[in-house]
Amino acid sequence: MARAKRSYDQETLLNDSSLKWEGFDRESLMASVREKLSQGPITHLRHPEVRYEVTDHCNAECIMCPRDIHKLGREHGIMSFDSYKRSLDEVIELGCQQIVLTGFGEPLVDKQLEKKVEYAKGRGLRTYIISNGSLLTKKRATNLIQAGLDELRISFYGMRKETYETVMVGLKFDVTMKNLLGFLELREELGFKRPRLELNWLELPENAGDTEAFQEYWEPKADAIEIWKPHNFGDGRSYRERFDEVALKNTCGRPENGPLQIQWNGEVIPCCYDYNNQIVLGNAFEQPVLEILNGEKYELLRLAHREKKFALFPFCNQCDQLLEHADALVYTNRHNLPKEVAVKMSNTDLYNLVDDQAFDPNSFSQKYGDGLVKKDSLSGKP
Repeated sequence: MARAKRSYDQETLLNDSSLKWEGFDRESLMASVREKLSQGPITHLRHPEVRYEVTDHCNAECIMCPRDIHKLGREHGIMSFDSYKRSLDEVIELGCQQIVLTGFGEPLVDKQLEKKVEYAKGRGLRTYIISNGSLLTKKRATNLIQAGLDELRISFYGMRKETYETVMVGLKFDVTMKNLLGFLELREELGFKRPRLELNWLELPENAGDTEAFQEYWEPKADAIEIWKPHNFGDGRSYRERFDEVALKNTCGRPENGPLQIQWNGEVIPCCYDYNNQIVLGNAFEQPVLEILNGEKYELLRLAHREKKFALFPFCNQCDQLLEHADALVYTNRHNLPKEVAVKMSNTDLYNLVDDQAFDPNSFSQKYGDGLVKKDSLSGKP
């Protein structure tokens, strides 16, 4: 059954269940929000990347993803090409330089993914997808290469059939291995350097014994690999300890400097961890993006992070990204930055969200950076 149409006016958004006003002086906070907004409007994107959740459907039920909670948490669908095209044209005018065509779903479920990549490339953008690789047939791989995809990051969490299929429930180890090795062969046959292939590993209790094998096997083959410890997906899982003490928390940087996150139905949320659209800030298919960025709720979220009033937004307040987590990055050959710096960055364009700094391409490893970006790309805010 379809849900009732949602309203995106500020009064409705400021009174929905994503906010907990108890213990706060609402009148004073809203006065601060309006004062900040009166100092001058936001006129461009605060980050050169926009993320489009082309679909929230997935063909897997990986154990670390809260897909069980997501099933009944919101409506599901695939972003229409027309809505995507209109939105992309708008954000380009606001300074978008790169798009990530991934949200809480498998992008290859979207049959128009290649068309969306091709359109973005025709508008001069870098393009990036995050996939489990299980649907990356030779035909889809060929189409993505020819569409001009710049980067393909694969989530790959097992080096043996039993571990892979225990973690990545619903997928077949042999199929994904064939797809990835076939992709590398195809790219070489066609004489392309792009899309760059990065393999991402999460070290879980169920696959920890395979971590060394993952590094040994894939590091020589892929353009980059990274090994991480899992996060909690907000309230979805409990891999990392949660703390109530405000003194232990600092902003993740996403409300102030993060990429614009547009879900398949146009809803704008603070970040990709909000898998059920709990903190809705507007709808980019129904409102101008600048109206959303200059909205009172978005500014309230930024204020909550600046002033460490995280409890205003309970979903944010229990997120492990507010805590020290340099230990979450186990290994990367993608760049040479210290772990305590690396965990401040967007994991796609490597923009430092906390310190509001663009990534210096000179910090890329030679293998990963070769031919991937120009020295003046990803230069930050216009």
